[in-house]
Amino acid sequence: MQLLDRKCMLQRLVAVASWALAPTPAVYALSSPTPNGQGQIASTAQILEGNAVATAQVAYKGLSLPMDDFGVTIPVACWFPKKGDTTTTTTTTTSKPASYQYRISVRRIGQLLADWQFIPGLVARKFSLDPTSSSVADGSNEDIPQSGPVIILAHGFLGSNFDLSHLAESLAAEGFTCFAAEYPESLVASYDRFEGLDRDVINMELLKYLKKDLKLQSTKFGIIGHSLGCFTVLKTGDESWARVCIAGSPRRRDGTSIPGNILFISSMGDGLIARFGGAEAYPKDIALLDEGEVLTSTERLPSRAAIIYDRPNAPNHISFLTESVNEAMIDFLSPLLPVAKAFNIPVLDFDRYQVSRDSKQTAEIVHPLIVRYMKQQLM
Repeated sequence: MQLLDRKCMLQRLVAVASWALAPTPAVYALSSPTPNGQGQIASTAQILEGNAVATAQVAYKGLSLPMDDFGVTIPVACWFPKKGDTTTTTTTTTSKPASYQYRISVRRIGQLLADWQFIPGLVARKFSLDPTSSSVADGSNEDIPQSGPVIILAHGFLGSNFDLSHLAESLAAEGFTCFAAEYPESLVASYDRFEGLDRDVINMELLKYLKKDLKLQSTKFGIIGHSLGCFTVLKTGDESWARVCIAGSPRRRDGTSIPGNILFISSMGDGLIARFGGAEAYPKDIALLDEGEVLTSTERLPSRAAIIYDRPNAPNHISFLTESVNEAMIDFLSPLLPVAKAFNIPVLDFDRYQVSRDSKQTAEIVHPLIVRYMKQQLM
């Protein structure tokens, strides 16, 4: 295919900029109505009664992590178990629903994928995303639990701290407190990048912040990463941490494996699996789980295990991300897909997901496994 010239590319970017500057919906709600169990369809209004979430189980709040040495603050998303009302067992408590403030910066995408510095910063769009679960409340005015297991979520290249929000909701409903920082490789681009400001530095500062500022007393930690976030998983914490790597490398960058408790999740439908070596790259002491048996088995999971989804409709690289994030990317970035393909720029299975739209189906098989593994290791 002949490459598009610079003028054509800029014309496309101008078109996207016009879309970016258009009025943004107050809420980017993607969940379709679901059966209420009585043969009728429950509407969004029924689920979110007025401006309240009935019987919320999870609370969400956005935090700001100051990085004084760099003069920036890092957005950190936090999900935690919501405190119940112990004064009554008959009155239904209600809370304001949570909302995730998400942003896509085409400038940052161009910088990271093609080293393009000419795209104006205004080529971006903001979204207000609904949580996947209807039981997530705004926890801005609530205290984060000081005890209980803590899980760090590490997004991938051109990801965001909301990429695994649906998984964080599931974990928080089971008693975990989850934190997801926005790393410099994020397409959100909430702050400028600086030499020396990387994931390791941010995570070290985050752990100090949890102990010093939030007064967390937890002694049990886990970390879950997607794609590039798997390298973060393999470098963070000590052997006491529980780890989950989704669609990423099973080894450190120097080729060595990591000791301790770890679960690898990958798929033959992932366009990047060959880059990570496939099943052959797993350490020899990793137990391979069978997809057909693992969700129905009541046996304890091996502490070092892997599952590889291998079927015609196996998940692709971004099937593991939250549906609302994926749909926002499709909504905003689809006009740029021909440009990316013409310049041979990696699209990280974005084109595949446009067809499969299988975030929800993927979560239904992956999340129970991850929650079960983390509960087994940390509770």
